[in-house]
Amino acid sequence: GAFYNCSSLTSVTIGNSVTSIGTSAFDGCRSLTSINIPDSVTSIGDGAFYGCSSLTSVTIPDSVKSIGYKAFSNCSGLTSVTIGNGVTSIGDGAFYNCSSLTSVTIGNSVTSIGKSAFSYCSDLTSINIPDSVTSIGDYVFYGCSSLTSVTIPDSVKSISGSAFYGCSSLKYNEYDNAYYLGNDNNPYLVLIKAKDTNITSCQINDNTKLIANSAFDWCSSLTSVTIGNSVTSIDESAFRGCSSLTSIIIPDSVTSIGVSAFYGCSSLTSVTIPDSVTSIGDYAFYGCISLTSVTIGNCVTSIGNYAFEGCSGLTSVTIGNCVTSIGNYAFEGCSGLTSVVIPDSVTSIGDYAFSGCSGLTSITIPDSVTNIGYSAFYGCSGLTSVTIGNSVTSIGGGAFRDCSSLTSVIIPDSVTSIGKSAFSYCSDLTSVTFKNTSGWYVSTSSTATSGTFINVTNATQNATYLKSTYPLYYWKRS
Repeated sequence: GAFYNCSSLTSVTIGNSVTSIGTSAFDGCRSLTSINIPDSVTSIGDGAFYGCSSLTSVTIPDSVKSIGYKAFSNCSGLTSVTIGNGVTSIGDGAFYNCSSLTSVTIGNSVTSIGKSAFSYCSDLTSINIPDSVTSIGDYVFYGCSSLTSVTIPDSVKSISGSAFYGCSSLKYNEYDNAYYLGNDNNPYLVLIKAKDTNITSCQINDNTKLIANSAFDWCSSLTSVTIGNSVTSIDESAFRGCSSLTSIIIPDSVTSIGVSAFYGCSSLTSVTIPDSVTSIGDYAFYGCISLTSVTIGNCVTSIGNYAFEGCSGLTSVTIGNCVTSIGNYAFEGCSGLTSVVIPDSVTSIGDYAFSGCSGLTSITIPDSVTNIGYSAFYGCSGLTSVTIGNSVTSIGGGAFRDCSSLTSVIIPDSVTSIGKSAFSYCSDLTSVTFKNTSGWYVSTSSTATSGTFINVTNATQNATYLKSTYPLYYWKRS
């Protein structure tokens, strides 16, 4: 804010020892016609030149590493921008609404282009994205109505389908009911979007590597998709709301399935996630109510939050041997699930991970698990048997609440804390055996280091304590 809103300022000379231009430093200097950024500068802050509407050209030297949020936003007179080879990231909205911008040179060190970075640059006709770029965010070129051509390099691993919304002049490459962008060597590198939401089938080009964010979003009539063996990433919301899609074969080339990728695909009946996939994003298969079986490959390390929430028809899940974490709400509401094997690789079970899985009858928590999340098995009313592994130190609040068929539990000597209401409303619970009976106390505070001492040597009495006498207390062992 050093020169904030100095609306009559026309000229600035910046000395060669300046290393940073701070947030909103020249914000609102609408009469400033030119700026020379010296080689000493390494960062340009958020909104640094916001609303400098008389600026016509900017050269960002190689010394600069980052361009901040909305750094040049609303510079409506800006026609030319050269971004130096030292810049690694272009911030969200960096050149938002630079409506006169016709020429942009992006340096060869940029790896990410932030959300709305060039939105509403309505005079921009073409853009060459360098080989260094790996991600292109939401709405990057939104409303660039004069944009006719874009070169996307092979290096891009993630691109939002909304990146080119409103680019009414952009020429796409077409192939079987979908629009693509790429480069001279591979014009079908990225599947950007379906031709329209009413398509019923799509054969994805064999050279396609990336299915963009929201590519088939809410294509509710889509029944058949063939994914080629070159696709490495199914991006966020790629098939969200494709409610007529009954099956999908994910090829071995795919390494990641993005957030909400198959969200609401209510007719999907089975999915095999190959060993090549390393991560399943949050909400990936949320609400796929017809899904009956899922096989998760052996390279998946994490199952995202809400990944299979509400898949009420799911009866069978095979979890690969590399999964280390099962996310919050991962299988919440999968009421048809009758059995699940948690592999030895898992170290944490998230909050509400299996909540409402009323068809589960038994569960074995392996020795690798150290933490059972809050309400992890809440409402598993059919659960009759639970084996808690010998590395579990914490049983979260409400972890087994409303497991009304559970009759007995053994608490291993590794456990040092049991959260509030962990076994509340377990009406059939008659036996709780503590392997380590010393030092247990209860308190109404989760941070208390002492409380009411509890003698836990009687298994029948312990069950009463946990479900009835002290259900709203935190249990700890000193």
